[in-house]
Amino acid sequence: MVIGITGASGFIGKALALAAKERGHKVVAFTRKKNGGLPNFDETRVIVPTGDKPALDPSGLDALVHLAGESVYGYWTTAKKQRIRDSRVDLTRRVVDALQACKEDGPKVFLCASGTGAYGDRGDEILTESSKRGWGFLADVCAEWEREAARAATFGTRVVYLRTGMVLGQGGGAWPVLRRVFSLRLGSRLGDGRQWVPWIHLDDEVGLILEAIENLGYSGPVNLAAPNPVTNAEMTRTIANLLNTSTFIPVPGFALKLVMGEFGSVALESARAKPEVALKNGYEFKYTDLEHALAMCV
Repeated sequence: MVIGITGASGFIGKALALAAKERGHKVVAFTRKKNGGLPNFDETRVIVPTGDKPALDPSGLDALVHLAGESVYGYWTTAKKQRIRDSRVDLTRRVVDALQACKEDGPKVFLCASGTGAYGDRGDEILTESSKRGWGFLADVCAEWEREAARAATFGTRVVYLRTGMVLGQGGGAWPVLRRVFSLRLGSRLGDGRQWVPWIHLDDEVGLILEAIENLGYSGPVNLAAPNPVTNAEMTRTIANLLNTSTFIPVPGFALKLVMGEFGSVALESARAKPEVALKNGYEFKYTDLEHALAMCV
């Protein structure tokens, strides 16, 4: 198969390209710069992030994985929130327009990144792909994002929403930051630590994306999260034990919100997401235990 990837230079994009080539697929990178220096790809095409022109040329692809988007991490100013929304909702609209323009020679499956933030703050409720969406900025962005991606289904494309949790792996994602913080003995429980954290190892992240490309049983939302989510307190203890360090005093919720603004509130939200679709389709996770997953990141 010929698989196109937007966000190709990112942590997940690069790993996905390597895994796809190992399975014998041809991989096309969509980047803002024509010669972006991406060695794991067979071809590079330009992606136009803004404007009236088509976002990309998807001709000849069998699948398109759309991962591009502004990082949600950081202090959420009004401008930052607008970039988060525009880089997901508006760009996805233009990507789907490009798919429609060459539907006779374009991908038969479109996989669009989303997130477990779609569920909002849900406490101890077990969240599967059939659960209702939540409330809040990220949940609203995910809803608009997926709504734009869904338009591809109207002209016969199979659409998959990749609702990803915290991705753990070497060289990127959440782990380098977590390791540095805990190594400096600054790691601590956030708030009361009872909030559920959906996590997934990078190997399972890319493995599930490839399964969703190759297996027609995948359509609609798919939770990219390990079968065993943990609470923030459990994650804190596991990291501290792995790095043989102590934890700092817990960070009160009000202090987190004071320092990080609205994004601090998101860090306190709970999403007990379970990968029901993946399990029903027979996907076998490489990493179901957080301690094992983190040990492979060190």
